[in-house]
Amino acid sequence: MSHPSLIRPLRYLCCLLLLAGLTVPAGPASAHPHAWIDLEVTAVFNEAGQITALRQTWLMDPFYSIFLLDEMAHNAAGDSQEEKLADIARQVIENLTDYHFFTEIHHGDQVIRDVRAKNPALKEVNGRLALSFSLHVQQPVDPTQAPLRYAVFDPTYFIEILHAENTAPHLEGGSERCEIRIRQPRPDPVMVARAMSLDYDQTGDPDLGKHFAERAEIRCTD
Repeated sequence: MSHPSLIRPLRYLCCLLLLAGLTVPAGPASAHPHAWIDLEVTAVFNEAGQITALRQTWLMDPFYSIFLLDEMAHNAAGDSQEEKLADIARQVIENLTDYHFFTEIHHGDQVIRDVRAKNPALKEVNGRLALSFSLHVQQPVDPTQAPLRYAVFDPTYFIEILHAENTAPHLEGGSERCEIRIRQPRPDPVMVARAMSLDYDQTGDPDLGKHFAERAEIRCTD
């Protein structure tokens, strides 16, 4: 899979560089993943107790954050750093649209694909770049009727995306009768070996990443 605006075959996010059309630095010689994201998620409820959005923050690893800040100074549109960050955030979200924003959502047995990302923003946090956006479902879902499950992952596993350590997902406006559980990945050794065999410039199986994805479940009672 590729995107015409990118300068190399899409590595999906690759810490924003490919999605923003910037040059990619040389990385580790072998073994996926090659970049890391700390994930924070907030499930947003409306007054009826339905989930309307998953607000996400992706905190990039320091290496790619430093490289991107340097590249951004020369390539991103805008006069100030804030304008350049806003320009890259917009491009990233635009390019992730065809890949469902790396987010897989289920309500019970139903796959939810009708989603829209809003309010993209990129900022620097202690030397690391953080991309934030709200992923809105077009039809609010009732977690008392069936649990809402989500997973955020790069399908090719070029990037590893895991919930930030000691940071549980939040419920904004949700009932006290709701709970979130995260199931840790237990990839088959065959999949682990496959990931370890992939060099930096090799594209992984588009289904590889799901084997390494955390899966969160939001379950509520009446």
